[in-house]
Amino acid sequence: MRLTKLAAGIALATLSASAIAGGPLYILDKTMQPYKWDTSKGAIPVWTDGGKLIQDKDGNEVQSFTVLEKGTKYNLDITLPDGTVLPKNTVLDRDYTFLTIEQANAITAKAVAEWSNVETSTLDMVLAGTIASQTGMADINASNVDQIYGAENGYGFWVNYDTDGSILENYFGISRSQVLGIAFPEWANEETGEILEATALMNGWYVDINDTNGEMVQGVFTHEFGHAMNMSHSQANGHFTYAANNTYRLYDGVPGCPGTTGYTGRNSVPADSIETMYPFINVRGNEGRQQGTVNVRDDIVNISDLYPTAEYKTNYGTIKGKLFTKNGVEYAGMNMVARNLDNPLYDVITQQSGNMTQGRIGLDGSFTINGLTPGGRYALYMDPIIAGGYPTTPTGILSENEYWNEGESASPATDNRCDITPIVVSGGETKEVSMYFNGYTNGIQYTPLIGAWVTDFAKNGQTAFGTTQSGTPFLYSSMHNTFETLTFNGYAVLKSTTAAMNKNATKAAVIADLDRDGIGQGAVWDIRSNKLTVLKDPSNNTCALAGQSGVSSHSIWDIDDLGQTIVGNSRKPNAGGDECASGAAGASYGAPTIWNTKTGKATLLTDGLEFIPRTGSNVVEVLIQGNRKEAWVRADKISGNGKTVTGSGNNNLSQLAWVDGKLHDLFAEFGALNSSVISSDGKYVAFGAQQGFGRRAFGEGVKMWNADTNEITKLGGLRWCDDVPNTYCYSPYYLTHEEIAETSGLPLNMVLDANDDLSLITGRILINGSPAGSSIYLKGLGWMTGETFFAKQGVVEAKSAMTNGIMGVSGNGSEMMAGIVGLPTPLTIDINANKAFVCNNGVDQELSFPKQVVAAVEAGAEFGRCAHLNDHY
Repeated sequence: MRLTKLAAGIALATLSASAIAGGPLYILDKTMQPYKWDTSKGAIPVWTDGGKLIQDKDGNEVQSFTVLEKGTKYNLDITLPDGTVLPKNTVLDRDYTFLTIEQANAITAKAVAEWSNVETSTLDMVLAGTIASQTGMADINASNVDQIYGAENGYGFWVNYDTDGSILENYFGISRSQVLGIAFPEWANEETGEILEATALMNGWYVDINDTNGEMVQGVFTHEFGHAMNMSHSQANGHFTYAANNTYRLYDGVPGCPGTTGYTGRNSVPADSIETMYPFINVRGNEGRQQGTVNVRDDIVNISDLYPTAEYKTNYGTIKGKLFTKNGVEYAGMNMVARNLDNPLYDVITQQSGNMTQGRIGLDGSFTINGLTPGGRYALYMDPIIAGGYPTTPTGILSENEYWNEGESASPATDNRCDITPIVVSGGETKEVSMYFNGYTNGIQYTPLIGAWVTDFAKNGQTAFGTTQSGTPFLYSSMHNTFETLTFNGYAVLKSTTAAMNKNATKAAVIADLDRDGIGQGAVWDIRSNKLTVLKDPSNNTCALAGQSGVSSHSIWDIDDLGQTIVGNSRKPNAGGDECASGAAGASYGAPTIWNTKTGKATLLTDGLEFIPRTGSNVVEVLIQGNRKEAWVRADKISGNGKTVTGSGNNNLSQLAWVDGKLHDLFAEFGALNSSVISSDGKYVAFGAQQGFGRRAFGEGVKMWNADTNEITKLGGLRWCDDVPNTYCYSPYYLTHEEIAETSGLPLNMVLDANDDLSLITGRILINGSPAGSSIYLKGLGWMTGETFFAKQGVVEAKSAMTNGIMGVSGNGSEMMAGIVGLPTPLTIDINANKAFVCNNGVDQELSFPKQVVAAVEAGAEFGRCAHLNDHY
């Protein structure tokens, strides 16, 4: 018989941070079946630890589970097990027993009984004696715990009481204030998958001072003992208490559909409806007490799945199904929920798709939900895992959450997310279902790239440049949906935060640490040959400072279509000259610069700019055309033909433009702010405009400047209330867009990118300087929000990952890259808009985007699919 030592344990956290759907913790690879105890052998013996010896008031030594440590004080009176009363605010003169080992054993006995008394499970456990009787160790602590963990101690379940949390901290390396307990099956027969030995570690230090009988810590014991039987976590109702709040409601069904209830956290849901195996617990309240009981159907079914009685499968019904993407690919990791519509909080059962293979055999969207009450009406739906550690990697909603129904399909037009067909089964009956994420396979395609942040998108619409979450640069092919990470001789020399590619993605302007000295150098990267050519630095790298692109003497922002000219900033010493003195790099300023990629030569864009000392300071600031000052300016965009360069100043990114080297102050002349986009021929520059700041700000929408004639074309903007929220849209004001615009102007719209002729422009809505959504301009149609654009096109994938800014647009406007600012994990969205829909006399027409679509709308068709013209995201 070969033994296997199973993996590390599963911890129960004190705060909400992760969750795991129902199923087993560990699976035997050779059979793809869960490891299990052999319940035909009879009751599993449970061996319990002793505890630290603490003297009571009479001088007797008491084995202790929880100890009040010397030197601490509490803000309430405490009555100890021996009757001693400790007045509040008393500094303790010695250690005192708070919970005895006898009390801990009583808590253990109750947890054992909760699992053993499940009627549909053959599992049985019994307190058989002490660990001391088997090993001779009266108290397992940090000094001898290695003789328990990693050692074969014999058949049974070994419960260790960590009185002071020292085992957690010194053996597991976990703070005693963060974890309540750890448990796992430890040894198993590798041939049969039989569990032979399991352990649990109970943190005696983390017991609430009000829990004088150990009732609130009961849930920790019952939960951990479930892990020792090879149960995973569940997310059925617990997130309603531990993850929801007033601004983040969670629902017992598909949000927004009739019949669902929204929950807002603690006290919004009965504490006794929280499943025992939810991975978080409040040991300072009633929740800890209630999670100590196995009464929610989810827990009962999950233990019965592992250890079923003969009657279990015949007396209860089953849902057996698979979850698919819209393209018919199996999809693992989604929490699938069957909730009884007539008893929604207590008769609810969850399983994760693919949880019986845990990603080991490829794509697996299968799930089996047993234990359905005969005659019960169950709604089946998706409910993504909130967060956390788990055997099967959790995945998110690809499009929109929905219920299963008899007409289940991937079509958003026919498969309404709120349509429910209740599943009703009799004992022993299995209902087989297939469930699909909604989404069209034609029209606009919206593909999230999780863990990737794209920083530049070539105008050919085929190649993107960016970084992974770990900071590794990559190239992404939108044609083949493939990533290529970038290293040179095994070393990631590139800094991609401001890297830029030419139109055909054959060259890129980058910052690269070529000699690995920690100082980045501007360079031209020939993508096809994978060669880097250094750009000349006017300061000879003596003015290197830490910035967005790492440590460097200059910054790189953009490159023209042919890859001949690069724009950015180089640095000059405040004291004059070209090079900074040793240690004086901080006494330097940035100057807008263009580089010739063939020669590497740098030329400063100094027309109209004067770099002068700030009054009473050594700091240099910029005087623009003798009229206004900025703390700094930079050059950050260049037209495709290299004719026009735009840049930004420190004051709300006020906009400047150089046309053939001559400066134009677009901010002073037209109120240009935040950023600009340039037509490929350099003739037109578009920007968001505003007069004044703060309460005096008056939005002027987006303007387009003709660099040849100095004329302005107003492109308009979004509407208050209809497109952009405003306090005055609501009670008690109820003002209209026109009334708000009369005093505030149009909403501020920061342009992000555009196609070659600026007939399509993308932007980001800003409210008080913060991102508040995306915007799209189509010549002939005007402005609309990203929400409206994607809703009318039926792009349901955007519901769960709505961009707040499309930052990359191909030259013809049919390919885009978008992002979501503010997420903890980088996420980019690859948008294929080669085809889009119009509704012409009630008939959908798929046309080339944007030109054919715009022409059709101008001829009388409506923008969007007929079934989605009135949709709103």
